Amino acid sequence: MAEILFEEGVALLQPEAGLVLPLVDMVVFDIDGVLLDVSRSIRTVNCLSVPAYLRTLPGWTAPDDLLTSEEIELFKEAGGFNDDWDLTRAAVLLYLLKSVRYGSADAVALHPRTPTIAEYTSELSARGGWLKAAEELVFSGLTASDAAIVQSQYDPDRIIRLFQELWAGDLCPRIYGFVPAYFRGEGFIRLDRPLLDLSLLPAGRQIGFLTGRSLAEAQVALERVGIAEQMPLPGPQGMTKDDGSNKPQPWGMRDLLVRMNSRVALYIGDTVDDMRTVLAFRHLPEARDITVLSAQVLTGTTAPEIAPTLFAPADLLATDVNAVLRYLGRHLPQRIGDSL
Repeated sequence: MAEILFEEGVALLQPEAGLVLPLVDMVVFDIDGVLLDVSRSIRTVNCLSVPAYLRTLPGWTAPDDLLTSEEIELFKEAGGFNDDWDLTRAAVLLYLLKSVRYGSADAVALHPRTPTIAEYTSELSARGGWLKAAEELVFSGLTASDAAIVQSQYDPDRIIRLFQELWAGDLCPRIYGFVPAYFRGEGFIRLDRPLLDLSLLPAGRQIGFLTGRSLAEAQVALERVGIAEQMPLPGPQGMTKDDGSNKPQPWGMRDLLVRMNSRVALYIGDTVDDMRTVLAFRHLPEARDITVLSAQVLTGTTAPEIAPTLFAPADLLATDVNAVLRYLGRHLPQRIGDSL
């Protein structure tokens, strides 16, 4: 694609979007990678939770540095892995598959064996992504006896529990309602860093959020950002995992915008599934009456060198959420309906 030209941190990828921006009546935020820098928290736990789980299985060895952030990103690019618990389960399944195939419980030795993470995620992408594709891919290629072995070692509840404890730490009782059993002390959540400049929130426009976090997880995040009063929970302005829609499914976006009576919304995200949520929304009947623009920021975990290609269908590409809001502020009339 042509070179991306940024103007004060923003590149308009679809020229026609510039005609729609002045009509925006609602800004919808993703949380992770947009309102919060989670590169040292959730992404770290993405890498740590897989070996942590494998070490709970008899005979397994798996070092903390088994996976890299770049390898985790391959799952994100495959699609359908906005839910980090699902991503972790899919990654664990890969090692269990290779274990029965090669007769080893040494995760380091298994790591480069076929299928590699790149091969695995490429096949998942070809199948449409999501955890279901991973489960079908793994179990469909096993004999009945090997499938039974993998099933006996695959404990989704324990995988999720380990992820939660690593991430939330001593906040587990508040967020999840249990006391940590595997990991004590502070969790990596403490390393989250706010990104939003509150002074840039658009005046006279509604704001909301659409996130893969649960309600309790989102509450902690909004408090950390300092925006909890503007978007109180539970409340109409937010859609979380608890509402039953997982990006890139468009139902959460649809329900949020219908509930808030928005006609032109801007969704600020950082992953390919955020963009795909907007693209999927455009195929819904509601899209006849509601327009949604996609703004993708580079403060998430997507490598900057591939972002212009990966996010090419988006309407805007920006360095961060504040660049988007400054750009929007320059293009919004003082009140909806005013001329520019």
